[in-house]
Amino acid sequence: MAEVWRTDLPTTEKMVLLVIADHANDEGTQSYPAQATIASKASISIRTVQRAVNTLCELGYIRMFKHSGGSAGCREDRRPHLYQININRLRGDSMTGRTDVADGATMTTSTGRQSRPKNHPLEPSLKHHFDVFWSIYPRKVAKQAALKAFVKALQVATAEEICQGAQKYADDPNRHPSYTAHAATWLNAHRWNDEPLPPRELSKEEKEAQEKAEKQRRRQIEEQETAQYFQELDEARRRAVPMPEQLRDLVHKRSRST
Repeated sequence: MAEVWRTDLPTTEKMVLLVIADHANDEGTQSYPAQATIASKASISIRTVQRAVNTLCELGYIRMFKHSGGSAGCREDRRPHLYQININRLRGDSMTGRTDVADGATMTTSTGRQSRPKNHPLEPSLKHHFDVFWSIYPRKVAKQAALKAFVKALQVATAEEICQGAQKYADDPNRHPSYTAHAATWLNAHRWNDEPLPPRELSKEEKEAQEKAEKQRRRQIEEQETAQYFQELDEARRRAVPMPEQLRDLVHKRSRST
């Protein structure tokens, strides 16, 4: 928060960033105050909070991940946005002269504070959302690249929108496994907004398999119709009233005379 005070930001943006920093840990992450909370603490409207957050994102002071905050038990439809403060942007020139330490973290000579290790784990909610996406997406290739692209995509769409688009892509009958995009490529192109794929020309093997399946389907229908016909015939015979003996003899005599 002391570093936020030293910025040259306008009053509104500075107050919003102060509230976000107040809720963050020492690394500037795990901050997910509700917009109403920010508005109350900064004494501004929620609409002004939204404009200020957009400005802070554009200036590079924060990154926002839509509906990715909250605890592990928080309902999906009530998750607040997750904010990550760009410590480098705050410290500016004071970040020069960084030295690596043995565990892979970095130490700043100006503050002496240690930042988060490079290979830090994801926040629980982000990991959950990515795991859901990865289980849906039809091509399991380059998972780390997909994770980076997924985190970036959360700045412009919700996890639910991305996963719904991935499900439509996976279920699209015109998607060929050999031409399925890598997850990172699909995410970076914002393809969760794509329309269904256009009909594609089937290969010789696919056509033969389709014809075989159609023949089998027709054969099954014919077998079912035949079985139903004999079943109905047997039922009709069981329900039929026997012909009286005298009438049967009369019919028999007439048939012999003719």
